[in-house]
Amino acid sequence: MSSNFPYDRRKLRPRAAHIGVGAFHRAHQEEYYDDLAREANGPSWGVVGINLTPPDIAGTHAAEGANYVLLKEDDDGAVCRPIGTLLQLWDAQDARGVDWSDIEFATLTITEKGYCHLSGSMDLDLNAVGADLANPETPTTAIGYLAWMLEQRRRSGGRPITLASCDNVADNGVLLGSVLRDYAARVFPNLSKWLEENVAFPTSMVDRIVPAMSDAGRARLEAACGHRSSLGVVAEPFRQWVIENRFASDRPVFEDVGVQIVDVLAPYEHMKHRLLNGIQSSYAELGRLCGHESSHGAAMDPVLQNWAAIFFPSQSDTLECPAGENLSDYAGTSLKRLQNPTIHHPLNQIASDASFKLPQRIGAPAAERIERGLCAEPQAMVLAGWALQAGNMTPDADGVVTQDPLGRTVAELRERHNGSATDLAQAVLALPIWSPRLQADSGFSANVAKWVKTLACADPATCRAEIGAFSKERMNA
Repeated sequence: MSSNFPYDRRKLRPRAAHIGVGAFHRAHQEEYYDDLAREANGPSWGVVGINLTPPDIAGTHAAEGANYVLLKEDDDGAVCRPIGTLLQLWDAQDARGVDWSDIEFATLTITEKGYCHLSGSMDLDLNAVGADLANPETPTTAIGYLAWMLEQRRRSGGRPITLASCDNVADNGVLLGSVLRDYAARVFPNLSKWLEENVAFPTSMVDRIVPAMSDAGRARLEAACGHRSSLGVVAEPFRQWVIENRFASDRPVFEDVGVQIVDVLAPYEHMKHRLLNGIQSSYAELGRLCGHESSHGAAMDPVLQNWAAIFFPSQSDTLECPAGENLSDYAGTSLKRLQNPTIHHPLNQIASDASFKLPQRIGAPAAERIERGLCAEPQAMVLAGWALQAGNMTPDADGVVTQDPLGRTVAELRERHNGSATDLAQAVLALPIWSPRLQADSGFSANVAKWVKTLACADPATCRAEIGAFSKERMNA
């Protein structure tokens, strides 16, 4: 075992699992497990990682000693840390060979699309799981795989288990439980009762900015750590993990390493989605129109900083402040995190899957403001930016391309309604991802149309001038 670890890795037991071992998991949940292993009471919880989608990285993980490095950096410096708690990594073709018998706590980061649900609902998308429904013993989706695993566990008399979603999805535990129950009832009729009695689906909120690895990031990691790490990741120092206190089994004592275990998660979830994620998505749409390619570039733009000063209070007005938090301070910290000079999160990456992200980050608070008779023009500006750019597959300077399930649909709407900002705004708002309250408000539709017309085909300088004029007017009101 590597001598780089202050604990004996041989004492780690595979008691936890994670599905979706991308950069975020390696930089976030895995560091908490590593913290636990470094605690004085000694290591215990090791993690079995499972990837059901490309790229295949199990071979790379094994070849490099089943460990990797995490580089945390900001303008105060850089810290390089080896991570040794990811004991095993399995790719899709071998996933059915994973031994789940000792696993009691499992997490997921599979992106919203991975939940195979109808957008804007908790309902299972039967088309998305069609192949698994036809062949449930050889599943390819995360939902099919989890149902198959639970059925094997039931048949063998296995112990209860906790499945915790860690994706940026509203009520992520409720969503996971909903689609899994529906799927299981369709293919494993004896599983439903066992599932209700033996499986818990806590909601959780996770936070850390982990940009897609670039050549520059890999070079900084190698320089700081002294060696190459193929699965190494670069992240900001800030991190947060809040989990609903709902467990069916034994779990890591996460509270010993800073995880918040709470009875009611919703206030924390909404704060993060609407403030941090809200400004990220806003910059992804408006920042690209202003000529920026990274969150750092957008966050350092004085025009967009002034716009954020309007946007944050508008979002905060819809929030219940969680215990121990201050919404104004949280908003300020969120902007400062985006201004971290070492973290250049591609806006094309943030804009990916916007049709899943924007309804909770922008649409929901807009609808709540409208319901209370308040203006939602900052939110309308963001949706106008999405209406003008969704489906644009132009890569940025690093080759990052925006992918969105509704991208082609919105691009076709732009072509169909070319020349009519009003018609385009109405068509985009008619998409089923938006709440009926938002769709029914003529004033909001008019604001979206106004900004579609203002920003369409405008050069970056003009976009900045128009956004700057809006912010100045609001500040002086």
